[in-house]
Order: sequence, then structure tokens, then C-alpha cells
Amino acid sequence: MTRHVLFDCFGTLLDTGSGSIRAVETILTHLGSPLEPKAFYAAWKTEKKRMMHTPPFRNEKDLFAESLGVLFKRYGIQADPRVEVGPMIDSLFATRPLFPDVWKTLDELDRRGIDYAIASTTDTDSLLHYLKEAELSVPLVFTSEDLQVYKPDPQFYQTILEQTGWQISECLFVGDSPEDDVLGPAALGMPAILLDRKDSHQDFPHPRIGSLTKLTEYLQP
Repeated sequence: MTRHVLFDCFGTLLDTGSGSIRAVETILTHLGSPLEPKAFYAAWKTEKKRMMHTPPFRNEKDLFAESLGVLFKRYGIQADPRVEVGPMIDSLFATRPLFPDVWKTLDELDRRGIDYAIASTTDTDSLLHYLKEAELSVPLVFTSEDLQVYKPDPQFYQTILEQTGWQISECLFVGDSPEDDVLGPAALGMPAILLDRKDSHQDFPHPRIGSLTKLTEYLQP
């Protein structure tokens, strides 16, 4: 029986838009660099993800600066990454609206008496900023910064279970990342569903929905 739903936040509840790419464009323009922003951002994201799973734990803001420094060395850019990273840090607090299907879905969970929480790879202050901006009140919020571990490390999900006392079989994890929000929880035996808004993971071998409004079809009675 599904008693608790754990939601990823960015890309699941909140629309991330193109703020990160615009931040990269601003940084490269300021540096006078001819590098292509999307390719640079892809390389930056890959390096940041590598560092996320390399001890010691660093929060997202520090990871942005450190991984940018790696790329500066790679591309021969002579600049201080902790200064130049500013536009990307600012983008963490840019406007990111709720997807239209969020309120209806949460209302239905409330009607059914199902608990829900947010479990997100992010710094705590930026996530709380967005929840306040969206006027979205969520009973429980878990961030990688609070838990001191990033998805899909099993400890991320295990710590949430320990702190809540929830039974893994009664939980459902929902998010837009196949690795972080489905494969990670599923490896522990937690039911999980991929939110695939752009229908880009058609061959993914796990339950998949295109809108949060379809979530109730997968709640175990």
C-alpha cells in the first residue's frame, strides 16, 4: 500500500527552464571566450557530477566553483572560478515556476491521506527559496546538503527512511532522472516512477508517466 510519496523537485515540481545555459552564456561573454555555451555547460555538468560522488561532501555552490575551475584549466582560461561562477550561483535563485500539474496532484494525495515529501539534490537555502516563492508548503523537505550525500548513493534514500520511520514498501519515489529518482531508489527495493515530461525515455524499463496527473494510477491500494 502506498502511504508516502517522495518527490524530486527540479524538473519534477519546478520547471528549471534555461537559466543554467543563460548563466554560462553570461560567464563566457564576460571572459571573451568563443566556446559554445551548451557544450561548455554539458562538460561543466559532467565534471560537477563526478565531484558530487568524490569525497569529501561539498554543497552545490562549492561544487559549481570547483568544477568550473577544472574547466578553466582544461580550456586554458586564466580567471578566478570563484568570482566568475557568480551568474550560475545567481541562477539558483532565479524564477522557476511550478508545473501546472503539481497542485492537482498534491490535492489528490491530500484527499487520499497520503504523506508526501521533497527529496532533492540541491542546497537547502535555494530549495526553500523556491518553495516560498511558489507558496508551496510541503510537510517534509530533504536536501543533499542536509543529508550530506547526493543521489543515487543508497545512503540518501536510506537516511530519509531512518529519519521518517517510513517502511520502504509503502513509499513511492517520483522524479525526472532515471538514475537518481528511479534506479537509485529501486536498488533499495523502493517503488519508483520516472516522470518523463518530454517522452524522451521510451525504452526505460521501469514505470513511466508523462504528467504528474497520471501518478494516482500507480498508487498501490
